[in-house]
Amino acid sequence: MPSYEALIEINVDNVKNLNQYISYCKYCFKPKSEIKNLLTRLKEEIIKESKVFAFKDDQIIKESKVFAFKDDQQLKKVNSISGLLTPDKADDCLKKLPLYSFIIQAKFTLKQPYFSKDDDEFYIIPNPVLKENVFKVPMVRGSGWKGALASAFKDLINEKTDLEKRKGTINSYLRIFGAGSESIKVLEDYLQGKSKDLEKFKENLLEFILFELGMKIDKNLINEVNNQNSYEKLKDILYEKIFEKLQEDNKNLPIEFQTRKGRAIFYPTYFDRLSLEVINPHDRRKRAGIQPIYYEVVPEGTEGLLQIIYIPFDAVLKGNDVIKKEAEEDLENLLSAIEKVSQSGIGAKTKLGWGTFELSEEKYYFTNKDLNISDGLKEKGWLNGRVEFKKFKEI
Repeated sequence: MPSYEALIEINVDNVKNLNQYISYCKYCFKPKSEIKNLLTRLKEEIIKESKVFAFKDDQIIKESKVFAFKDDQQLKKVNSISGLLTPDKADDCLKKLPLYSFIIQAKFTLKQPYFSKDDDEFYIIPNPVLKENVFKVPMVRGSGWKGALASAFKDLINEKTDLEKRKGTINSYLRIFGAGSESIKVLEDYLQGKSKDLEKFKENLLEFILFELGMKIDKNLINEVNNQNSYEKLKDILYEKIFEKLQEDNKNLPIEFQTRKGRAIFYPTYFDRLSLEVINPHDRRKRAGIQPIYYEVVPEGTEGLLQIIYIPFDAVLKGNDVIKKEAEEDLENLLSAIEKVSQSGIGAKTKLGWGTFELSEEKYYFTNKDLNISDGLKEKGWLNGRVEFKKFKEI
């Protein structure tokens, strides 16, 4: 094990792989009194030949030296362990899944740096980029993709002017991402006769109206609920509030009164490059910055792979025509949401343009039954990868 002093003397120009880079950053940590000197040293050693971009008149962003780990074995191992599929494996996987399952795969290139803060407390800078716990490879969590796509899905709902199309998109949202909370679960159990606790039902009824329906609760309503000792009366109040919610045109997401798990599985994305960005907020009066903020990021130009697997596990008792229609709607909406996220960005600092990416020509959906998408998405380059892969095998 190298001594502490030897680690401090690591020349950053000789860093060849991800392990050495992480070691350099972690073991250069010193008490707070000496952090300023270390940051100065880091700035001199790492930020070489930097480019400066003015940003909104109050910030300056510097692009640092890029560390690439394209041939790093850790990246290959973590991709394999996480279940990211090659086209031939995607074809084999689909044969084992229920009918009308599909897999979405899309390669993309970052147009701006990606940043999502890690929770590592012992690091050379206060803002390390999110990394996989074991292999320390920079990543986007599957939950990060799910959150970004769910947000884009809500934009799709807002864009629908026709009421029936809007309802269809809402149902697609609930099928893909799931629905439910603790208050919904309590009410559902009571309505189905699984619980007899009337007081708990009253408490969760008010929570449901306030947090799930997003409606105001006044003193009169609280007293009305608390004074009721009849389940039928409380049920009437519940249905009345749900009906009021559905009548409000400015509300986009009515509540699906049933807990459910989503059909889509979102996989993580791993990157092979790291860099450093500096944001230097300027004083509005002095027009100068004195406290630069350092961010470890995945730099622009880095490539990644997005993978989503959709399994209609909850539709086994439905007819094939119904399942096919639902799967086609969900596939169409998911691909549209991915296009939206590419413009809005993934991770933190998206308001500054960070996290935006460009989808490459290699973007496919693999299905085990024929599913159709709109001509607009076909024109954007989305192809049935299973068909393409079959053609490739025939050749």
